[in-house]
Amino acid sequence: MLIGVLVNVLSSQAERVVPPPKTVSPPSSVSSSAAPHLEVDGVSLTDPGAPAKFTGPPFTPFKVDIKLLNTGKGLAIINRRKTDYPDVCATASMQFARVFRVDGTYRANMPIDARPGQVVSVPVSQLVKPNGADRFDLLLRTPLLGGNAKFNVYLYRVRLFLLYNVHTRPLDVGEVLVDLPVAPDGGEYYWNSYYTAHPQGVKIDVGASYMPQYKKCVIANSYALHSILSLSARQSSELAAILPTLRYRTDTLGP
Repeated sequence: MLIGVLVNVLSSQAERVVPPPKTVSPPSSVSSSAAPHLEVDGVSLTDPGAPAKFTGPPFTPFKVDIKLLNTGKGLAIINRRKTDYPDVCATASMQFARVFRVDGTYRANMPIDARPGQVVSVPVSQLVKPNGADRFDLLLRTPLLGGNAKFNVYLYRVRLFLLYNVHTRPLDVGEVLVDLPVAPDGGEYYWNSYYTAHPQGVKIDVGASYMPQYKKCVIANSYALHSILSLSARQSSELAAILPTLRYRTDTLGP
């Protein structure tokens, strides 16, 4: 299940989400030596990608690829996973061959009006054998409003939890930034170092009467992106590349 916060890059700032869910300690009759113990071996993020920005919808989904290890002696039965905070990796026993095949793909639609602490449940059905490994993907989308060529770009700061077996503490996979339907473009959604040095393209595309509104918009978005991207979280390579390029003055566009 996904527990997360929706952030509209064009207007709002990032917020922290709710604390991890409470868990129930396993009953004393259950032997801990026979219990499963899932660990995160790796998490990779694949952005929807640049081509979609030029071809328009339908867009490819944002992909979260998760690799797991079961270092316990019991079978781990994954029934669902939830997001609210993303995470980390774990050390692996030498027993594991580290050959991961994608055993499942699960899809979810992210809300466009999410609230802080909102939960998005994603049904997952996976089995991880004792001393075994598993890998599956989560494909995330968001609906487009009105079907127009121009669309809002949303950033979700989510914490990802994976629930498995009864009376077992949820696996905290970590905090992840998800951008949908695509990553924001410099010059269109925010102001950056490239357009500071090369403002001619913007001057050609944006009429003089719209320039004050445009400058106000991209500067506000630069500040919003800074507040989101500067906090610790797993990010796609495309998102991670934005922060060092952000600029907060449009002097080269003129008064």
